[in-house]
Amino acid sequence: MQGCALALSLGLAALCVASAADLSNGFNSDLGWLSPAKLQSVDLAHNTKPIMYLFNQPWCGACKRLKQTFQDEGATIAKLSEKFILVNVGGDDNSAFGEDYAPDGGYIPRILFAEPNGKLRPDLKNPASGKEYVYFYDSIEKVRSGMKKALKALGSGAKADILEKPATTSASAPPEVQEL
Repeated sequence: MQGCALALSLGLAALCVASAADLSNGFNSDLGWLSPAKLQSVDLAHNTKPIMYLFNQPWCGACKRLKQTFQDEGATIAKLSEKFILVNVGGDDNSAFGEDYAPDGGYIPRILFAEPNGKLRPDLKNPASGKEYVYFYDSIEKVRSGMKKALKALGSGAKADILEKPATTSASAPPEVQEL
C-alpha cells in the first residue's frame, strides 16, 4: 500500500512539474513562450528581439479556437517565432497589465508587439483587422502576417524569405471577441 501511495505522489509531483513548465498555456509549447514573470528576468537593455504579447483566458471561446490553430499550425511560424520573445499572458496574469496593454479595450484574445527594449508599439496592429478590435487575431496566418509587419517595423534583421511569404487577410471585424 505504501508503494502505491508513493507512486501516486511521485506521479502527481511529476504532473505538477510538467504543467508548471508549460508556459504556452496550450498555445504550442514548441514555440518557446515566456511567462510575464520570466520576461522580468530578461535584460531588455541588451535584448535584440521584438516582443510579442498574447493575451488570453482559458474560458474564452475565441482564445480556445486560436489556441487550436497554434496547436495545429504552430510549426508554420516556428522559424519566425525565433526572432521574437513570445510572452503568453494568460489567466490571472492579465490583471497585472495596465491600460497601455489594452489600447482599444481589454478584449481577448489580443496580440501586442513591443520593441526589444520593452516599449509597447500600439501602432503595430493586425493588418487584417477592421476599425475595431485591431489587436484581435483569429488564425495563425494572421498572426504570421502581424509578426512579419512587426519585424519590418522594428528592423530585427529578419531574412527576406521569411518576410515575403504572402498572407491571407480579411477586413471583417471578429464577432466572437471576448470582453474581459
